[in-house]
Amino acid sequence: MTVLSTDANDLHLSPLDHSQSFLRMIALIQDEIDDTTAEYSTQIQDSILTALRLCEREPFFFNEKRTLTFKTQRGKTWYGQEEGIFIESERDVEAVLLGTHETPQEKTLVTQLVFKPREVLQKHYGAQFLQLPAQEIPQRIPQETPQGVPQGRPQGTSQGRPLFYTYHDQKIGLFPTPIQVETVRVFYAPAPFGEECLREEDNPWFTHAFDLIKARAKYELYKNILKDPEYAAVSFSDFQEQLQALRFETSRRKGAANILPMRF
Repeated sequence: MTVLSTDANDLHLSPLDHSQSFLRMIALIQDEIDDTTAEYSTQIQDSILTALRLCEREPFFFNEKRTLTFKTQRGKTWYGQEEGIFIESERDVEAVLLGTHETPQEKTLVTQLVFKPREVLQKHYGAQFLQLPAQEIPQRIPQETPQGVPQGRPQGTSQGRPLFYTYHDQKIGLFPTPIQVETVRVFYAPAPFGEECLREEDNPWFTHAFDLIKARAKYELYKNILKDPEYAAVSFSDFQEQLQALRFETSRRKGAANILPMRF
């Protein structure tokens, strides 16, 4: 394992920066256990990784592999809270499939939509197209087409069978705008885990579960390295409190009322 520098000059965090990063967690734990000489830097990193490996077994709202299905509406580009859509980054989505209703007389035509950044689609369809309500969308698209984005329907209209998707303001946008009702399946990807992801500022484990991971890492540290049962018990109690809070949030987002206990 590569030991990361935890010198304050390497963190590049301002007082108002709440980025909840891996390096920030190491620095906080060092401060809380009074490790002023960075003597336990390696053990702290190992404890954080142990906490992550253990906590990833818990199905939180941000690390579940799940599928959401909704129906498109003619002339509607953006889909969000009403359809149960909640997207914070491109990595939240593993795949988006578009398919018509299956009937005994007709096979379902399934298309995997291609992700394009909002800026690319904006150049192709125009800024107004991405911002206006469906009823105000202009019916003509620019003639120039950026590389990787094919021309729309031959008629030159902005509506058709979607080929691309993007996200903005936690919503998903389908382009061209759907011209008929079809089924969309959004496959959510579990939160990435691994040492290569630990430096990423928007890693969900350090955004949504920062305090949970920190508490569990401190418990592992006090129990296995520092051999301090009293502080280990305090850290474990803090861990249980953070765990219950995340379970309630997960349950709230699912609309469920029952919280099942889980022991570590």
